[in-house]
Amino acid sequence: MIKKENILKILVLVILLTAIGFWADYLSGNDDFYKRALENRKKESYSGIVIEKYIDSSQHRTPMLKFTSSSNTAVVNSFWDEIEVGDSIVKVKGQPNIYLYKNNELVQVFNYNTYYQNLMAQKSKK
Repeated sequence: MIKKENILKILVLVILLTAIGFWADYLSGNDDFYKRALENRKKESYSGIVIEKYIDSSQHRTPMLKFTSSSNTAVVNSFWDEIEVGDSIVKVKGQPNIYLYKNNELVQVFNYNTYYQNLMAQKSKK
């Protein structure tokens, strides 16, 4: 005969595994996840001269930039690699682009729309 305690343990395990499954699916990078991430990036606004590049270990090893205005921002690895101390960055609220200037000359435009579309395309190939 199955004890009541064992049934309760099995029920708790099933509920826990189901919750973990839903949570893993949410974080797995589905299209909705990328769309939310893009909308969050579009809401950002910052500009300034980069005075420091660093990896923030307290934020899951996130590439960060520090500006002369003492503000900080996170950027994706591929763009972060292109930036040097002394460069200027401009990100306008509502737009998906970050503009990178070196010696007062526009040298690169990083587009978050393109970035997230590429991530979604890579995920769909798997």
